[in-house]
Amino acid sequence: MNRSYFKFNLIFLTAIVGLLFGAPSHGVAQEATSILSGHVVDIKGNRVAGFVLAIEPFEGINGTEQREHISSLESQTDDAGRFSISNIVPTSVQLVAQTSGYVIQFIKIGTVAVHQHEPSPFGGIAFTIKPGAHIENVEVVVKSRMRMRGRIVSADGTPLTNARVGIKIRQRYLNGMGHGTSSCGTRTDDAGYWVQHVDTPALYTITVNYQGLSATVEPFILQDGERKDDIIVMFDEDRLISIDSPSGRVEASAEASTSPSAGAGVWVVNPANGHAYKSIRCRSWDDANIQAVAEDAHLVAINDAAEQKWLSEIFGWHPYWIGLTDFEKEGEWVWTNGEPTTYTNWAPHEPMDDDRGEEDYVVMRGKWSDVGTESAEWQMIRMAIIEKKVLPTKPSAEEK
Repeated sequence: MNRSYFKFNLIFLTAIVGLLFGAPSHGVAQEATSILSGHVVDIKGNRVAGFVLAIEPFEGINGTEQREHISSLESQTDDAGRFSISNIVPTSVQLVAQTSGYVIQFIKIGTVAVHQHEPSPFGGIAFTIKPGAHIENVEVVVKSRMRMRGRIVSADGTPLTNARVGIKIRQRYLNGMGHGTSSCGTRTDDAGYWVQHVDTPALYTITVNYQGLSATVEPFILQDGERKDDIIVMFDEDRLISIDSPSGRVEASAEASTSPSAGAGVWVVNPANGHAYKSIRCRSWDDANIQAVAEDAHLVAINDAAEQKWLSEIFGWHPYWIGLTDFEKEGEWVWTNGEPTTYTNWAPHEPMDDDRGEEDYVVMRGKWSDVGTESAEWQMIRMAIIEKKVLPTKPSAEEK
């Protein structure tokens, strides 16, 4: 959808409002602000109670300077679906749906209906109202967006609450026009539920990833306007632990933080950069990541060939987990400590997903390979290298 279409909508609605409601209503002298009132119905014509509409600045025509003069105005429909929004500044505005999971299909003013093509890049249907006009009996027709709602649980039924998870959505369109894939991050609520809205009828396949675990839901079809709210995502774990805390730090479980480390926990300093490194024993990439954060460290980030060579000389050629991953977005490899990826040391034909699913984590055996939770190697790699920039120093005599 382009701006010209919305300019047409705006000009069209401005003309309508000007013709139908150009004179102040009820014989009252013209005021500086205007009023918009009416009711909200669904696509079957049923009145919708508790629906929140808003008038917001429309920046598609007159530019962003409008926000300095206009604030958003809201109204919630009553039990009969009625709403009224007053104090509207006479300039270009848009009517938007503020109730989550709904879009405005069209609005009717008198005998004229103006449709919105969804999803709208500007958020709503744009128009202007002449100063002091009271536009009454506007019918706003809304439609619920297609959505999927799922709950994440462990093998014993315990929900994964307040945790950030990755969701990959694959869809095969029902009109036979192809397929698509999208990925996103979301957070479960206090009961372990997550919600995603979609806009296209399709055969959907959902894969949920959490801290190295992955589960795929049986494919299902969503028709236009439908919702699927009974999705259960079960990870094959006796207990899932959310490692997200309000401060954004990772909190390790007692079991993970006490895992024994190789070399009796000896940190080795690289004289070239002053960073300290240590090998640790772990159950998985995720376990290694938890242990690293518990020590105020991170899974090793390798920034150049010299650092790679030094690590191989110190720790040998055993398979080690390192901190490179494309879990958040397929094909975009990032270090867990946030450093830019300036160097890679992939083995031939890597990285490459195999028939057992996506491979989002990296193991180093001198050269690097990507590994997934469904790979045979996942349970076999029991070592990782962690890194920190500054080692804790002993207090001086003056500080004691």
